[in-house]
Amino acid sequence: MNNIGFPRRRHFALLLLLALSLALAGCGGSSSSSDTVTISKITVTPATANLTVGSTQQFYAAAVDTNNNSVAVATSWTSSSPAVASINASGIATGLTAGTTQITASAGGVTSNTSAVTVAARVASLTISPMSSTVKVNATQQFTAVAKDSSGNVVTGAAISWACSFVGVATVDTNGLVTGISPGTVTIVASVGTVSSQPAALTVTP
Repeated sequence: MNNIGFPRRRHFALLLLLALSLALAGCGGSSSSSDTVTISKITVTPATANLTVGSTQQFYAAAVDTNNNSVAVATSWTSSSPAVASINASGIATGLTAGTTQITASAGGVTSNTSAVTVAARVASLTISPMSSTVKVNATQQFTAVAKDSSGNVVTGAAISWACSFVGVATVDTNGLVTGISPGTVTIVASVGTVSSQPAALTVTP
């Protein structure tokens, strides 16, 4: 009798396991899927970017659903002027030629805000002026710098940085305005990326 009943008990156990599996699968149906997400808005950052030819900028896209909850979606990237700046599937834009373009991301039929990108020609040289000057302590001297590309054309909109060889004698702000601090002589240099001007000499007198 025991040998005859064993197959029946085994058959019953298999049926019970099958029923439990189906019940669990039914419960799992309530989990959300990315295919059913309704995207409400996509925001691209940064909202603006300045590039030079050959430089890159990483863009990011954040999507939210109708309840304003963040959702992870695969976005498509577009540059309105791909000849000015291209953008790959990872959101990395590359400056190609001088000009402007708009970067957008889209997913689920929703398009993001536009990010304005300005691409400037690559700076090949910087000319600083005046090349030498003298100021008194607490007085100021304005320096200027002109950026040019490899063809000698003036590059407008280049982000110029300024540096002073010794801040104990003079300081220089982001606009090239130098202030005398104490008597002595320093050099002032303008730069864009790895391109620097010839140093200008500044003497501070009492």
